[in-house]
Amino acid sequence: MTRLADVILRAAHLAFLSCASWLVPPAQRQEWRREWTSELSYARQTCAPAQTLSWRGAHKLTCFCLGSFQDAVCLRRMEPKERVSSVFELGSARRCILWLGAIVVCCAVIAHYLPGIRSQNDAAQKPPNAGVILIESAQGGQKLDSLIPFQAYRNWTSVRQQFFTRLAFYWTENLPASGAAKDHRKWRVAHASNDLFAVVGVEPPTDAADTGNDAGLPRAVLSRSAWRRQFDSSPAVIGATASVAGRQVRIVGIAPDDTWRLPEKPDLWILESDAKMARESPHASGYVIAQLSSEGRGMMIGDAVRISSFTPNGGAIDLFGATLAIPASGTFSLYAFAFFLAILAMPAVTSVFQSESELASRRLSFRNRVRGWVFLGAKIGLVTALGYFGATDVAYGWFAGYSPSAELLQVIGSFGICLAGLRWAVMDQCRRCPVCLRMVTHPAQVGIASSNFLGWYGTEMVCMGGHALLHVPNLPTSWFSRQRWTYLDKSWDFLFATAAGRF
Repeated sequence: MTRLADVILRAAHLAFLSCASWLVPPAQRQEWRREWTSELSYARQTCAPAQTLSWRGAHKLTCFCLGSFQDAVCLRRMEPKERVSSVFELGSARRCILWLGAIVVCCAVIAHYLPGIRSQNDAAQKPPNAGVILIESAQGGQKLDSLIPFQAYRNWTSVRQQFFTRLAFYWTENLPASGAAKDHRKWRVAHASNDLFAVVGVEPPTDAADTGNDAGLPRAVLSRSAWRRQFDSSPAVIGATASVAGRQVRIVGIAPDDTWRLPEKPDLWILESDAKMARESPHASGYVIAQLSSEGRGMMIGDAVRISSFTPNGGAIDLFGATLAIPASGTFSLYAFAFFLAILAMPAVTSVFQSESELASRRLSFRNRVRGWVFLGAKIGLVTALGYFGATDVAYGWFAGYSPSAELLQVIGSFGICLAGLRWAVMDQCRRCPVCLRMVTHPAQVGIASSNFLGWYGTEMVCMGGHALLHVPNLPTSWFSRQRWTYLDKSWDFLFATAAGRF
């Protein structure tokens, strides 16, 4: 064999061994690479005693190098299937922050696609018209009676008024309904004037045109709850016809349920002209909705107002009204209120100062103290973010639009998550080594109860990095009521085979 072929063959053998070592588990990789290289040198001396390698000897050395792949595969099969996590990884502060951050990001992504959150924030940015009121009394007395005779409503609309610009009227009754609905129970049906929704500022869509036999049918508006319950939220209901007590009506829109506090919460609104209502139900009593003028708004005190209306004979009647608008607070305002309540409730569920750091055997370095406060602040920040996004996901996942029920769920959810999260952040910090910020482990019972006043009686936990020992009293006394840290010196290092990292 020529010298050039010998050099090329040596390089190929070393390349085989290097490739085989990458199949070996990482902990044993360097050791087996050195072992194979050493055996290769001995095998080469055996195959070429005269320093001249024959082609037959080269074949044997190549087979030996290829056999290293079989060894590597056997070592890979013998490796434990389940990786045993290090105690430092299990209590790592970095891993805690990463898990919390991942949960917050998931909740934030879900909240971004929920339509109810956008509707809530839009309702807060564009509040409903506070100048729309329900007339609750036409006498000005203390007794409130919202039912106003239809004739009184006609008299008010026939005269130019000073304190309101527009009026709308509706009255309700229970009627059997059929058509596209799932059942045929009686609905709460409201007979309303044509401009009712225009007065309250919620104009339903009227995209469906009158065609064929539907021309001339009275227009009807479904409530959102009836639309979901009876029609499974189907958009095909717009333009369809329904039978109400044998009378055909055409559905032209869906009305929101919770934006306005309209009395009796009808399932269906039938829009009719004042002339037709005067012919069919002249003696009906119902509800009058008024849109205040600038002078009327100036007389409002809070949510109520006392005004007067003029009659055709020149007289005046005292009226008392209350606003119908439900102001939306916005998701962040509700969260800020719930978070403030959680802060106030914190001292009732946990003690913020649970360690007697002034009795420690030595003071922490400035760097360790700063790192501990930064870690605690990061946990509190992530927990508070989770209180916002998690609560909004739960509250508005069931509502497609603005709803006071969703606001209540958000306040309760934000308060619960923030309170539990803040308590966990403080308790978790108390169980972490002040030096390396890892959880203390291996609890051990120390002392006996009868010697509580003479020595320690409680539970001791140790930092596996060999930094500190935590003692938690089982029976708090006047001289030893909170947990204490005892910092370990260099004489304890022999008990810990591996030193823990910084974070």
